[in-house]
Amino acid sequence: MVKVDPEFKEELKKYGRSDFLSACFNCGVCTAVCPYAGESSNLPMKIIRYAQLGLKDKILQSTEPWLCYYCGECSASCPRGVEPGEVVMTIRRYLTSKYDWTGFSRRIYTSKIAEIISASLLAFVTAIVIWLLHGPIVTGRVQLETFAPAHIVDMGDMVIGIFLAVLLLSNLYRMYRFTVISRLGGKGIPLQRYIIELKHVIVQFLTQIRYSQCKIKRNWINHLVLMWGYTTVFILTVVFLRLYLTNEWYPITNPIRIAGYFSFIALAYGTVYAMIGRIKKDEPFRRYSHPTDWMFLWLLFLTAITGIMVHAFKYLNMPLATYVTFSIHLCIVVPLLALEVPFAKWAHLAYRPFAIYFDKLASSSI
Repeated sequence: MVKVDPEFKEELKKYGRSDFLSACFNCGVCTAVCPYAGESSNLPMKIIRYAQLGLKDKILQSTEPWLCYYCGECSASCPRGVEPGEVVMTIRRYLTSKYDWTGFSRRIYTSKIAEIISASLLAFVTAIVIWLLHGPIVTGRVQLETFAPAHIVDMGDMVIGIFLAVLLLSNLYRMYRFTVISRLGGKGIPLQRYIIELKHVIVQFLTQIRYSQCKIKRNWINHLVLMWGYTTVFILTVVFLRLYLTNEWYPITNPIRIAGYFSFIALAYGTVYAMIGRIKKDEPFRRYSHPTDWMFLWLLFLTAITGIMVHAFKYLNMPLATYVTFSIHLCIVVPLLALEVPFAKWAHLAYRPFAIYFDKLASSSI
């Protein structure tokens, strides 16, 4: 039985700009110009129609909102000014809140104050932990390993890693139930199909290749650079933080040092480019910015700046400046990881490739 929720359009407004829905008369121009529409997808018209009719279950079962990279061609072509790309972006925020079993995504997506308070509180708690647990402060020369003892860093890495893994994997499992299990109605999927289709997750994550189908290729390149920048930060922070905190200077060819420089350049370039675009609003996909978009960009930018400052102060042998800046760096990185990876913008990096994977699984068994 198909359930209709007449209040769904009002609910969507909490997640962004869905006020365009009433203007849409389903002419299909958006689907005609969409580079992601095909034989099996009427993106974005079908999703917009579901939203208009209040078909929440249909939207929850669909992977199509994640197939859109918001290139803006649909918005530029719409004769009614509906902004289809922004509607789909709003639906992605809504879906993120539905996948999240804690309900926290809904809070930060629907309340700017809740998001700011959450980030500030995490930064404050991080500062208190650093104040209470840091090691001896050596002022004669930079001793970052002494200031940040190995057992404390390793424990912090483990706690953050487990926290992020449990939340993100459990949310992905809920996404799987919505998009695969509910669509198949109890019909099983052979184990080998799970393994065969897994290649789509790897390829899409590493290359974001679907974005290259847009007419403006530089947007794909910029997105890819930024994505690899914050993926590198994640790996350095959660997996290799102990190696990153050494007192020794790695040679310029060392992978850790190269990764650090790359992440700084990628994040600095990507975030500044995105911020300027959102201020100028010169492209359709940057006309509307949600508060979480700005929070994500600022946290990434400040992570890059404080990270390179720690490196510079360490090189200049400025102990106090190094320790203080490193502490500030952690107070930015912890909110970035704890909020964005499982609950907000960073989670989209996982939901996009898995949407393709889940769609392949569901389609192969129908």
